[in-house]
Amino acid sequence: MFDKSILNPIKNYDWNISIPVVRYVLGITFIFLVTALLGYPIAYLTSVLALGYIAPGAKPLTFKQGASFMLILIAINIITFILSSYFIDYPLVFFPLLCLGILWVYYTDVFPLMLKLFAIISLLVIPLLSLEPQGVSGFVAFNLILNAFMAVVLSQLVFKVFPWSEADEAFVKDKKQADKISKFTRFAYARNILLILLPALLLFFIFKLSGGLLILIFVGILSASPALANAKVGKFMIAANILGGLFAIIAYKLLVVVPLIAFMVLLTLLVGFIFGSRLFSKAKIAPIFGTGFATFLLILGSVTASEDEAGSAVWSRLIQISIAVIYVVIAFALLNYFQKKKEISK
Repeated sequence: MFDKSILNPIKNYDWNISIPVVRYVLGITFIFLVTALLGYPIAYLTSVLALGYIAPGAKPLTFKQGASFMLILIAINIITFILSSYFIDYPLVFFPLLCLGILWVYYTDVFPLMLKLFAIISLLVIPLLSLEPQGVSGFVAFNLILNAFMAVVLSQLVFKVFPWSEADEAFVKDKKQADKISKFTRFAYARNILLILLPALLLFFIFKLSGGLLILIFVGILSASPALANAKVGKFMIAANILGGLFAIIAYKLLVVVPLIAFMVLLTLLVGFIFGSRLFSKAKIAPIFGTGFATFLLILGSVTASEDEAGSAVWSRLIQISIAVIYVVIAFALLNYFQKKKEISK
């Protein structure tokens, strides 16, 4: 028989406080499973993008919010596709327009962060793929919308199973902004992000590096985290992403030995609880574990979805994502350094 001293803590534990973590891990695993079974193009992006809708403090969307999100994203994708199709052959016109679009997306306070994230990915991916044979950018634009739709629908379905609870309120308080950010502050923030994205954009467009699209996507995702300007946070971010990548490699190697989808689900649950338990904490570096889990999902999802790539592709994905993380961390650090130096010299 079990000792009562062991059973009592379990019996008396308030399981309601674990709802956010359980929702996060089980929800993302469910989304990862559904998208893997459906197998639509770039389906591995859905679970990564859905992370933001089940993250600490994220509230369920209303139907109006979800519909508005999709309509605005569709409009952005259509405009980006049309401009890319007509002006891609005129880089001196097109590139400034693209930079203005990126600047505006980060500057405006009309869009929530998740919509900005989807919009930036579209603004980075669609124009670059317009350099490829005709039809590729249109195909990708449609599938970005499909991924966004699936991320919204599946994440809100998760909230139906695990409703919003009192335990979630603690994370909302941490995310509140006391005052509305001024126009100048928003412009300075948007300008800094553009300065970070600009070298990567020029490099990818000049040399047509569409094969490294994963790097550009991750640079866009990470650029929305100004906390990376802190050197200590940057180091932890690099470590968390490499750790997530290594977990993905181990998971892939195990799946080669046991190629069962049920086993893949169990591995995702295990890694999800490792990262999720640290993400839903009061630690200052807690948010970086969400990015580490995103790295795991992105690498494992992209490799398992591909039928013609060898296991070496897993290492390739890890290297690409590591390059993106290191670049963004260094870019933020340099930008922060020169701005502080400028302020001191005044």
